[in-house]
Amino acid sequence: MRNKTIFTREAARRNICSNPLPFLLDPSEESLKLNSIVSHYSQLRLKAGWNLFRRSGQIYAENEGVEVEEPDWMDGIIGDESPLSYLQAAVCYHHVKEYSDQKTDVIQQAIIDDAYVRELDLFNQWMFGKVKRSFNPIFFYDSLHHPAVIFFTFHQEGVEVIQKHVHRFSTKSYKLKTLRRAWTDV
Repeated sequence: MRNKTIFTREAARRNICSNPLPFLLDPSEESLKLNSIVSHYSQLRLKAGWNLFRRSGQIYAENEGVEVEEPDWMDGIIGDESPLSYLQAAVCYHHVKEYSDQKTDVIQQAIIDDAYVRELDLFNQWMFGKVKRSFNPIFFYDSLHHPAVIFFTFHQEGVEVIQKHVHRFSTKSYKLKTLRRAWTDV
């Protein structure tokens, strides 16, 4: 792990309120333009000619009017390649997926860090006892020089669970692969 950068959960929040977000529960089967989601993250933007849409519960992109397959829609997002931009891209990915049928259950309020865990413990809402690892979001380059982001989410719906989310980006774009697993539950 090289060039490791540690963040707080606040860094994973949307930090620009420019354009209104589309309605999450829009029942329409018509295309819903999602470009404004990307504009809520300061280090990210869409490439010229690219647009993001949701249609029939699926996310897709258009590049100069040509439809791009769902797994490749992150190719249309660019940033300044800073550690913060990769953290924002990981969160933005989950934010966009909330508009599809393949929701990832990652919302920015669920992302945790060490200070938030101490606060939950103070109010007796942390049922996992003392944990010897950090829950702060982290950016690093993996052994193959791919940018990577890891963060944890805490879900209290039903069984309380902590999930670990790993995001591995392409070396040439913000296209990513994700891995999610339950880290622990009560």
